[in-house]
Amino acid sequence: MMAQMGPGFVYILTVLGAGDLVSNSAAGAGYGYALIWTVAVGMILRFVWVNVSAKYVLVTGETLIQGYARVGQWVVWLILISMIILVHFYNMYMILMSGNAIHVLFPLPTEWSSSIWSLFFALVAFAMAYWGGYQAIEFLCKILVGMMGGALILVAVLSHPDPTQIARGLFIPTIPGSQGLYEARFMLMALIGTMTGSIINLTYAYFIYEKGWRDVSYLKTQRFDLIFGGSCMFVMGVLLQIAAAATVHPLGLELKDASDMVRIFSEVQGVTGMIIFSLGLWGAAFSTLIGTTVGCSLIVADLFRFVTKKTEEGKKGSPQYQRVYRTCVIFWSFSPLYVLLTGVSPVWLTLAVSALVVLLIPILTPVLMKITSDRSLMGEYRNSWLTNAIMVFLVLAALYVTYVNLAAWWNSGGGV
Repeated sequence: MMAQMGPGFVYILTVLGAGDLVSNSAAGAGYGYALIWTVAVGMILRFVWVNVSAKYVLVTGETLIQGYARVGQWVVWLILISMIILVHFYNMYMILMSGNAIHVLFPLPTEWSSSIWSLFFALVAFAMAYWGGYQAIEFLCKILVGMMGGALILVAVLSHPDPTQIARGLFIPTIPGSQGLYEARFMLMALIGTMTGSIINLTYAYFIYEKGWRDVSYLKTQRFDLIFGGSCMFVMGVLLQIAAAATVHPLGLELKDASDMVRIFSEVQGVTGMIIFSLGLWGAAFSTLIGTTVGCSLIVADLFRFVTKKTEEGKKGSPQYQRVYRTCVIFWSFSPLYVLLTGVSPVWLTLAVSALVVLLIPILTPVLMKITSDRSLMGEYRNSWLTNAIMVFLVLAALYVTYVNLAAWWNSGGGV
């Protein structure tokens, strides 16, 4: 069964990249064990959202874009415009983070060391996305999932966490008072954004298509694949918060860049910890850079085909070989490179982009719920009342957190 899996591994490291790594590390560093419960809630919300979208593709034989277009062309254009903007910023902080992480291990004899490493990995990611496509990143992601999982288990155990506080943080949801560098409600919004990731969640349905899962006979395999991936994301998210809560939080350290984040490991394991975490951070950022570029380019290729009514099948019938796909890969690989000249903090940028993703949840989720609850489309596979209830909860949570943050921004004078 494990040999048949693949999309789950790619999806894990497309969404469990720098965003989850930074958000969970910053949450543990700033608020100890208090926000661990968000990982469990996020896992459930993410699984339901992604599983419903994959089920739609397998049951109907349509792509998600075709499904969204049933509600209205405006949804298609919203996805296209949002994706162009958000992936640009996603790749911006992932390019920064990948170079920043390796710079910690192998600093070059120049003040531009981090930028040079970032440029190098941006070029490597471009080559893999442009010429390698899905098969190349599936192989890479299987290796990186194992490497990151082992490293996180090791550091969490050696950090001597408090089991009682872990249980309290996991099973008793609380929103602590603001402390440290990042405001609690902003952190919560970033965590919801990274753990539900509305735009990036669309990629899973396209990964299963590239894998060859294209009809209802693959439903069981797809569900197992996603459950395994979701479980890995849950464990890694919890371990990150535990490690940060046990090591960084008591010291009062604030996370601004990769060198600060390395302290999660180095405070526990010295040089060994620094190496482990730096490689893990690089793996998360680099794999997410490739996965996001490939997945979202596949989506835009489908969007373009649908909007223009032109079919460009390409070699082997895969969008990977279409001109639109390759144009997107070029744009998203090179357009963010100006960030190397700005000196912006990669941690702040990661949290800000993750928070912005939340704004799309109240729009895309009801649309997905509508098409997957349609008996004429889904038949016996239409959503259950529990599935719809969970998706409604996701929308309400996103609206609440957005309202609270906007109100706080307005009251602080930002609206003047």
